[in-house]
Amino acid sequence: MSDRPQDPRHRRGLELMNEIDPADGQRKLDDFAGIAPDLGRFLIEFVFADIYSRSVLSLRERQFVRLSALAAMGIGDAPMRANINSALNVGLAASDIAETFIQCLPYAGFPRVINAMEQLKAIVEERSGQG
Repeated sequence: MSDRPQDPRHRRGLELMNEIDPADGQRKLDDFAGIAPDLGRFLIEFVFADIYSRSVLSLRERQFVRLSALAAMGIGDAPMRANINSALNVGLAASDIAETFIQCLPYAGFPRVINAMEQLKAIVEERSGQG
């Protein structure tokens, strides 16, 4: 997976990624290892070590920002699902996520918010054994 495990920045990013969503994070790294290993390094070192580990926002608050940005951009499917799962993994309730999407309505519009809500609904059903 990585040739940089001793680098403190890399280690810090990997630890945070594993705290947020170990299965999906590792899957992403594995998926791109053969074709674009640098993408995994950027994800770990830039996104997780440099951005997500900053101390101003809590991990919970960061999830609201991530989900809002994805909903506003109309990002669906795998990225939205991964981020919804991450948010649930760090303690957000489905109702917190639903309200986050509702707050995006004036900025993102109904089609994008409905898409996000559909992703949330599917994940909640999967996690409860209904999907």
